[in-house]
Amino acid sequence: MSESLQFPIVGVGASAGGIPALKAFFEKMPANPGMAFVIVTHLSPDRESFLHEVVARYTLLPVAVTEQGMVVRENHVYVMPSNTILTIKGGRLQIRKPDQAKRERKPIDIFFASLALDRAEQSAAVILSGGDGDGTLGAKAIREAGGFAIAQASDGSGPQNPEMPRTAISSGVADLALPAEDMANRLISFARGLKASDELAHPSPDGQEAKLEKAHQEICAIMSRQSSHDFSGYKTKTFFRRVHRRMQVRQVRSLRAYIELLENEPGEVTSLFRDLLINVTTPAQAAIRRHCSQTFRPSA
Repeated sequence: MSESLQFPIVGVGASAGGIPALKAFFEKMPANPGMAFVIVTHLSPDRESFLHEVVARYTLLPVAVTEQGMVVRENHVYVMPSNTILTIKGGRLQIRKPDQAKRERKPIDIFFASLALDRAEQSAAVILSGGDGDGTLGAKAIREAGGFAIAQASDGSGPQNPEMPRTAISSGVADLALPAEDMANRLISFARGLKASDELAHPSPDGQEAKLEKAHQEICAIMSRQSSHDFSGYKTKTFFRRVHRRMQVRQVRSLRAYIELLENEPGEVTSLFRDLLINVTTPAQAAIRRHCSQTFRPSA
């Protein structure tokens, strides 16, 4: 992961019916959200795209068409050009022509997977209106890297074509299902919460480390009672990044409040259990890494 970028990057996937969804999404986004956005869509290879001009009508953020090697900047929006495959490496956007022999029809999955590898917990996936299951595998990669995934819900200004977000929701890879107009606040909370996550993973020496160790033991005891699995040997950094990810999803502000939530809601214990079992060497993640090494090559 590029250490020079200290803000999250949000991949926004949309397909059929995506314009109304993008409008609802960006109209609620402030001018300084503390993150960057990369829009990936299913575009016709035979027509010039004016999506960047359309999106610019709905947001206060600068909007640019992606160019090869472009550095992602905070509080900016980047739009994938037509007839390209878009990835990211070292905080720089990479574009190339699709390989027709490989029938690359999942541009959202491809970008999300590369984003997970590049930004880890500083990555987020947003899956908006679309007509197939593109984005689900990529959102899974982002969650497994410690990031955050949201899919457009059917309430509010629901997706015109619900198959893409519905697949992500039914597959269990979306942390939240929300109307597009409600996503901005949750993403801003996610961005602001990354600092708190770092503090949990790297505690200060003034007694905080002892408090975290006590919390670690309490959480492990709760999980052991329900799952009979011992998480006490997990590295502190890994353990508390996963704990904080769940705190962000549940919008719990303090570690003590989250422990109380675990004590009272067995379903949350199950959700944390699943997050803690995620490992970058799982077969799904290994497959994504192999795919990245073969497919995510920069343009010449």
